[in-house]
Amino acid sequence: MIDHLLHGKFDVDPDIVGKEGFLRDGHVYAYWGIFPALLRLPVIFLPNGLHIDVTRLSCVIAAIFMFLINLKSLKYVTANTTPASSWVRKSLLFAIAFSGVQICFLRPSLYQEVCLWALVFGMMFVHWSLRACLDAKQIPKALIWMSVASVGALLTRVSMGIGTYGAECLLGIVVLWRHLNNISKSSKETVHQQKYQYVIAAAILIVGILLTAGINFERWGNPFTFANYNLYLYNAEYPDRIARTARYGLFNIQRIPFGLIYFFFPLWAVRNGNHLIFQNLFTHLLDAVELPPSSFFLTDGVFLLFGAIFIYSLLNRSAKCRSTDIRIFSCSIILGLAVPAVLMLMAISMNYRYRAEFYPLIMFLGFMGISCVSVGEFNKKWLKTLCITLVVIGIIFSNAILIIYNLSQHGPALELITDGIPNYYLSRFRHII
Repeated sequence: MIDHLLHGKFDVDPDIVGKEGFLRDGHVYAYWGIFPALLRLPVIFLPNGLHIDVTRLSCVIAAIFMFLINLKSLKYVTANTTPASSWVRKSLLFAIAFSGVQICFLRPSLYQEVCLWALVFGMMFVHWSLRACLDAKQIPKALIWMSVASVGALLTRVSMGIGTYGAECLLGIVVLWRHLNNISKSSKETVHQQKYQYVIAAAILIVGILLTAGINFERWGNPFTFANYNLYLYNAEYPDRIARTARYGLFNIQRIPFGLIYFFFPLWAVRNGNHLIFQNLFTHLLDAVELPPSSFFLTDGVFLLFGAIFIYSLLNRSAKCRSTDIRIFSCSIILGLAVPAVLMLMAISMNYRYRAEFYPLIMFLGFMGISCVSVGEFNKKWLKTLCITLVVIGIIFSNAILIIYNLSQHGPALELITDGIPNYYLSRFRHII
């Protein structure tokens, strides 16, 4: 892709992309964003650089960046930790390092590389969202960095980009309203500086939209089309997909119950006689249901717990969260970041890597909940024990699921499994050995 981009072309080599390509007007295109290709720009200047596979290195670098960003977020929200809640930072450090988003996607592939870098921008967006919500003075600077993260996400994985763009636009509307109401109370110098920063943030977002629109137009002939699955080369092997897409669309609200089951309650992996439970229903609405079975409750239970604490605090107007600004700012971010998660619940395929779209929302809610606990606003005797227990469970299951994910084949699990999941993984292990 980077080789073609440097020559002003937006198609890709059909021999390299294979059946993952999209054929339009005699040219083959990929649906991936261009950012992972731009990362390879330095490599092409090396001898025989186009033949160097840096996918694994890129995935490792993305994982390191993600860890450092989340670590910085943890330090920020626990900066004012009370002695009674000093355990929060210590226990959550293990969760960030050894479970959840940091561990579950470490399977080097082009699919995962795109998700990992999208998560880097997603976590960057979350970090500056935390600063904007918890310290109003940092909003102008935060909006600029949130814009950078949003553009990066949009140029990497569109679903993530839509969420960050939506969250920042909602926050921007609230901030603009707040700015206009308080303009008479601020000095002219402060107002001018804030206006300058707001303009920079808006300009970055607009540039990202124009870049994406131009790429879409070159690929699909329409600036509003991110991928045209009627042109997907894989359709030749799965002719039913065209009919299913035409009837139900790429996203359909009817799939939400199945999405909840897939991402949170992996009952779909249970066998009922010669078939998996829900198999007929899944194949009716979905193109693919991919292994391994997993649940956010097992891999990220501690962040879901703190997220629930934050929502509880908002609803009950606790001391930290009863501030009107914090409530409105947080709700703006939550609504925007919920969009990618809802899209994945409605998607025509249920793939393991799509869990990435849930993490910015999960981590934002979790970090905001941690900020409440760290300043002693939610003191319960059972909280410390439950938190540490969930951290241990998250570490065990995140690493176990990572192992079986690396044993899994990409593609529809319903077509791969004939003798049950335990036998499937046993055969896969023997094959690899």
